[in-house]
Amino acid sequence: MTIKIITILIAISLLTGCSQQLGLEVPTLTIEKDGIEKVLKDKTSVEKIKIKSEELAKVSIGKFKKNDLDIEIIGDIKEIDGGIELFAKAWKDGKQLGFGKDGSVEIERFRFFNPPVLVGDVNRDIVREFTDVATKEIKQRKLKYDPEEAIKQILEQTINVVGKDGSNIIIGKVGNTTSTFYSAAGANSPVDGYAQHRTGGAGTGVSWSTLVGAAGTTAIVTGTQTYAFSILADTTSGQWRIIRRGIQLFNTAAIDTDEISSATFSLKGIAKSDTLSTTPNVNIYSSNPASDSNLVGGDYDSLGSTEFSSSVAYADLTNDSTTYVDFILNASGIAAIDKTGISKLGTRNANRDVANSSPTWSSGAQSYWLAYYADEAGTTSDPKLVVEHSAAVSRRIINIE
Repeated sequence: MTIKIITILIAISLLTGCSQQLGLEVPTLTIEKDGIEKVLKDKTSVEKIKIKSEELAKVSIGKFKKNDLDIEIIGDIKEIDGGIELFAKAWKDGKQLGFGKDGSVEIERFRFFNPPVLVGDVNRDIVREFTDVATKEIKQRKLKYDPEEAIKQILEQTINVVGKDGSNIIIGKVGNTTSTFYSAAGANSPVDGYAQHRTGGAGTGVSWSTLVGAAGTTAIVTGTQTYAFSILADTTSGQWRIIRRGIQLFNTAAIDTDEISSATFSLKGIAKSDTLSTTPNVNIYSSNPASDSNLVGGDYDSLGSTEFSSSVAYADLTNDSTTYVDFILNASGIAAIDKTGISKLGTRNANRDVANSSPTWSSGAQSYWLAYYADEAGTTSDPKLVVEHSAAVSRRIINIE
């Protein structure tokens, strides 16, 4: 009887890891249950990513079911510079999914950079208490340290983004690469947050066009939530107080010289409001903050106006804290991805802010969409950028009699 064993030889990473470049050595750690935050405390961004990747690479998973997907991880989960990689195939509703540009790939290589290790769990005791930036209420977010569940969730999320009809599958074909880049938090990390122009207290508003074209006043880079956009009317008739614009940066240097075939930017919504009744939509644009690792008010006017995706309507902006909103990047968006450095994206309200079209004024009314920030330890709700790109991968089939 002939047994066919598919052995996947994983390509050597093209980039030298930051930890190696800096001569950093991160000791192997045993992380007690829910003790990840203590382990990561006071570590550099590079050290945090190294520790998380080492822990995730210890996990062994074969076949599993996640929501409507059946997934099989082929071989080991391996640590790479800046994250982890694994090979997998998947089925949806009993039908096998294809990967790659034409859906002909059966087994895809998935890479996750700055991967998360925390997942939501209302029964666990990692508690994040925060002030809701919109309502000013004190709220809690409960999480648990669970590397295995984190891998299952991020793999399922990514497959749902890039999986294709399997009618073109070539059995045994191994794909190039799907890379998922997560936002980072902390000093010297590619930043995420928002910049705003805020005129002050009630009665200090300006005209709409002045607010849209103004220089920024402040920026926020810490906390649980980020404004993807926000508009606030003043109490003086026809005047406006606040516009906020989101800024999201990702270290996408691992793509290197590869050709990008698709890219999808995703945010997980927390809350939204439209008391202005302006049915605001959101789109992705370029951003160009003065620093890659911090934001200042002046970054407000660094966002561009060229659309990087199709706008997402207000009705489709999630606010359940569980569902990502996906923005599929167009040719302009793909061209903006820096394959050897930091990709700089931003979110703006399209139909009012970008269009410079004033909403109908209503005293103190506002429209906004809140989404999750990057988390210090990394959660499966963090902002992310999924990129399909060509990378050399070797494979062979060995026949054992």
